[in-house]
Amino acid sequence: MTTQVVHLEADDDITAVRARLEKAEAPRVLLVVPPGCQAFDSLLDFKLLQRYAESLALEVALVTNSSKRRVLARQLGFSVFASAKWGQKRARWHRPKATPRWGRRLSWGERIFGAFVFVVALSALLAVALLIVPSAEITLVPDSEVIDVTLQVQADPELEMINYQAGQIPARVVQALIEGTAQIPVTGTKDAPDEPARGLVFFVNNINQPVTVPQGTVVATSTGSTIRFITVEEVIVPGMLGSTAEAEVVALDPGPSGNVRANLINMIEGPLSLQVKVTNPAPMEGGSVKQVGMVTTADRERLKAALLQQLQQAAYGQLSERLEEGEFLSAESVAMDRIVTERYDKLLEEQADVLTLEMEVMFRGTAIEEKNANALIRAALEAVMQDGFTLVGQGLQYQRGEITGVEDGKVSFVMRGSGSVMAQVDEKAIKEAIRGKPLDWAEDYLSQNLRLEAAPVIEVTPTWPGRMPWFGFRISISTEVE
Repeated sequence: MTTQVVHLEADDDITAVRARLEKAEAPRVLLVVPPGCQAFDSLLDFKLLQRYAESLALEVALVTNSSKRRVLARQLGFSVFASAKWGQKRARWHRPKATPRWGRRLSWGERIFGAFVFVVALSALLAVALLIVPSAEITLVPDSEVIDVTLQVQADPELEMINYQAGQIPARVVQALIEGTAQIPVTGTKDAPDEPARGLVFFVNNINQPVTVPQGTVVATSTGSTIRFITVEEVIVPGMLGSTAEAEVVALDPGPSGNVRANLINMIEGPLSLQVKVTNPAPMEGGSVKQVGMVTTADRERLKAALLQQLQQAAYGQLSERLEEGEFLSAESVAMDRIVTERYDKLLEEQADVLTLEMEVMFRGTAIEEKNANALIRAALEAVMQDGFTLVGQGLQYQRGEITGVEDGKVSFVMRGSGSVMAQVDEKAIKEAIRGKPLDWAEDYLSQNLRLEAAPVIEVTPTWPGRMPWFGFRISISTEVE
């Protein structure tokens, strides 16, 4: 339940208190009363406070060091605390006694009978008052300190439970199939045929009739590698044995391979070879090369490395989406499990300007549960704290540090933790030791036998017995950590 803390001023009276309550924004209001405050000096003030609280449907409690105010407040059932911090911690407050509602007037007989019952009950209560009625609240501030540890932790997917001695915790392997495409300019070069060789050939008539040599007639060399040329125009050889006609030819394949010496072209493809002969009195020239891009092994390796890095980044995002609540994924643990497909669009040493690669790769990562690492740090904190101290749960802090290593899915990292510890308080032993004892004796016992940062505060209600209650269940003990 939400609690609103209202700090009163020294000059506030009960009317000012009511105005403060009317502005309250929470169902529970904790009034902090400073020394010398004009409000709550009389039982009437507390009765008025009781009515205000009922009319506004509020739960009200006080924080005061005044013994008088504590006694008056408890007479009407208000909770009273030594500090605002402790009042906020208490889940339940005492509810003030209901304001009396008067009904019909009683007859004299009813009044006499009621008075008799009252006297008998009062006598019985007085007989056991010393044993039962008194109650005591003890506020202790035990010794406290802050401790911290730094621990090397290893998350291992093969473990099933925490190994506190070795600093190891279980982990979980997550996988994802990632696909992608990348391309790079090639860096290799090679010579490639550019312009074809050209020149003139002479056709010599072998018969006494004119011979037509059509455009596109193929002539070639006959020694070594066959190099073929084609006529670029139609020519007619005169019809006399031994007559000649000149024709321009160009090599069928570009490049310097068509640059042949004189008199090496001596074959004609097709039936014309029976009618005419061919020769080249001059060399064929003009066949050239040019530099072109070529795929190299280094290009493939560079492209593959770049694409794998790109896919690994995508894998971290997809694997992170597969984490369960409370898990974290180490980016350093994301690694390639296997390559499913790897397709280059060009072969090695193939002419190209750009090389493209498509890949499908299975990646894996190590998912680590945060609470397991925190449990390891808590155990380490408990191991270094002094005997007789206990950890204060609200003050525990955990911090995950840098990754120090990843091997075969096992992730090593640094964990840091800190927490408040306070001296232990054995409530059962304390109650047994001080029940029924004078207040001074109880205070001395607590101061001498407990490790405290401040003097103990004992409040007994009512104050007249001058000693602690006889029954331990009438003694409540609360602790505060400074």
